[in-house]
Amino acid sequence: MEVTQKFKECFEIFSVNAFDEYNTPNACKIHNAFGGQNGEHHNCLGCNFADSTTLISRYLEKNDELTDTQQDFTIYLLLLYLLVERIEIVFNIIQLPQTYREKHFKVFQQIRKWANFIKHPKSFILTHHPVYDFENSGIVYDKQFSITINEQFIEQYYKGYSDPDKQKKQNKELYDKLKNQKNILVLFPDISKLTEKLCYSYNKFVDLILTNDAYKEILNDDTTISKYFENE
Repeated sequence: MEVTQKFKECFEIFSVNAFDEYNTPNACKIHNAFGGQNGEHHNCLGCNFADSTTLISRYLEKNDELTDTQQDFTIYLLLLYLLVERIEIVFNIIQLPQTYREKHFKVFQQIRKWANFIKHPKSFILTHHPVYDFENSGIVYDKQFSITINEQFIEQYYKGYSDPDKQKKQNKELYDKLKNQKNILVLFPDISKLTEKLCYSYNKFVDLILTNDAYKEILNDDTTISKYFENE
């Protein structure tokens, strides 16, 4: 499958699931949790998340120009990561339980790990001319790759450890595996499937704010918000 076709699929999925029938970002519903979009109850979260939605949509809308796997998948994953980071800030403020995050927002960790690989490549910079592809592209290669950097690889080497000794050991293992390697394949995830999962979790996030009075109260409390950012 061509790169442009894959991004066209993503655009269609995102347009249907992240916007309402009036082409308004679903995130604008967050205003309703705080008294509406106009007047003194106007809430910055609704607008900021609507902006993030529009940023992704504008990129996907240019799908006929997105032809390069390395460049365009990298940019798209980083755009998704920016959205995830904003949502994670809200989760931390309201102290959303980790078990609930893992149940409904697991895709956020998938996006975060790929973003870590892009932002912090570590020993990957010691490889020679890697080939870039994506899951379910349909491309068949006439050669064997010595290493494939895929979901499993990213999960193992780019999730990060809080224990410095474990992290150091992992970094050394990655260095030994990648240094001076040729015939490397970077296999990005199937972004249409990723986009579907993202939309589910994004809408779950919006619904969480709309329906939980305790979380609405926390997000509407200046003292709580101030303390969070003071300690960040």
